[in-house]
Amino acid sequence: MQKISALAKTLIAFSLGLGVAAAMPSAKAASLVPQLEGEVQTNLGCLDPNQCIDTTSLGYTVTSLDYDGAGGYGSSRLFVDTRSTSNTYQGQGLKVTFNTKDAGTNPALNEYWFRPVAITESGQLPESGQLEVGRFLLEFTEVMSEITLDFFDVEDIGTAILMLNGEDITDLVLQAGKNNGIQSLTLYDVKSFEVQLGNASSSKFPKTGDGVDLKGTVVPKPVPEPGTTLSLGALVVVSIFGLRQRKKTASLA
Repeated sequence: MQKISALAKTLIAFSLGLGVAAAMPSAKAASLVPQLEGEVQTNLGCLDPNQCIDTTSLGYTVTSLDYDGAGGYGSSRLFVDTRSTSNTYQGQGLKVTFNTKDAGTNPALNEYWFRPVAITESGQLPESGQLEVGRFLLEFTEVMSEITLDFFDVEDIGTAILMLNGEDITDLVLQAGKNNGIQSLTLYDVKSFEVQLGNASSSKFPKTGDGVDLKGTVVPKPVPEPGTTLSLGALVVVSIFGLRQRKKTASLA
């Protein structure tokens, strides 16, 4: 019976590798933004419990963080909004109203976006709730293979990813763009990220600030199907066996 050469064994290992890759189910992208309007459940609670969106069923939680320390702005609230309808949220002494046309930040109709609402340290709503700035921490129950974020209407410096997986980030600051433009960036192997939206102390818009909305897609890590781990083991065994045979052949030459 003819012996299998080391090269043939390498080809077998490569074929097994292809088989393993084929057995891995492709992860599907899903919207980061819930596809319904309401206020996102954060550590601040919701103004109206009947209009509250719990994101834990989507695999992540949202924490609202102090926007600028002693700079005049506290923790912002976060909403999901589409311009196709008008909505009012009221409670805890606050009333937030979104009309079908905002004073400055207006995404396309029928698109769901995260919409932050700034609140001052004294509990007031700047611009009647239409100052779209905030700082939020999103934490996922599982590591996401990739997350692509779309930022709407970044017109001044200030919008940025501040932390990724608990580590400070200094180079993911979005540049000032055109009115109603969309800038995108993709993060990989994400367990958590901290994002700042907009700029309340905007040098370009000192009276109104630079409001920014957010949306995106998430891709979970693919889960190996049953038996895939065994196939990976076979791949390693065949590869090592091929290398040993090659070494033995060389020593006999």
